[in-house]
Amino acid sequence: MRIKIILESPKSIVLQVGFNSIIQWFIYSNIKDSWLHDIGFKYEKRQFKLFCFSSFLEKAQFINEKKLFIFPKIVSFIFSSPVNWIIENLASKSFTTKKISFWQNELYLSEVSVLKPPQITQNEIKIRAITPIEVHSTFQIYKQKKTYYYNPYEKEFSLLIANNAAKKWEAFYKKPPESELKLEPIGFNKEKIVRFGSKNSLIIKGWTGNFKLLADSKMLEFIIDAGLGNRNSQGFGMVEVIQ
Repeated sequence: MRIKIILESPKSIVLQVGFNSIIQWFIYSNIKDSWLHDIGFKYEKRQFKLFCFSSFLEKAQFINEKKLFIFPKIVSFIFSSPVNWIIENLASKSFTTKKISFWQNELYLSEVSVLKPPQITQNEIKIRAITPIEVHSTFQIYKQKKTYYYNPYEKEFSLLIANNAAKKWEAFYKKPPESELKLEPIGFNKEKIVRFGSKNSLIIKGWTGNFKLLADSKMLEFIIDAGLGNRNSQGFGMVEVIQ
């Protein structure tokens, strides 16, 4: 399930690079569930939040010298989750917040709308990455940790996404999935380097573009709303079904 949240401001919205962390803050502050924030859905040592979100859908002017984005007065983003109570909490409690501080901006909630879900009846669909899909491994090299980000043309990319999807499924349903997820890149995919947060920010590499997903329809519906790959609760791995 996914919803679209629209926010308004009396004037243009100015945000620093890495502003997705502010969208994440808005989500957690309105869901108001410490269990989800601190623990989440557990699989062995892994913890999953089972939600993802897009960046603002509207185009912004980027001021390179100041590293600022200038958005219009109205902005919106998409939030998705296979867990209904997460969606319901965010949608209902957002309306109780009269004024929202986004860095130096004062925003007001304008609208929350439920988006029509895709009708998935087959075991193969095509998707487009709305936000970069990210999977990585961390290695110890000369007493230093190094992070390697995989690209869609390496076999590890699809394998890690499949393993990640299976763990999310088992964390929620408490049993293994009945089918394995498979992912194949379609055409040209583009690398995206994203900064998350303005202070002590993370530099994260992911990939956008079109992909083919194969699994049973239940798994496809689940993973589309949960998000593909890692860092979904930081705004990575949101996808949409395309014809």
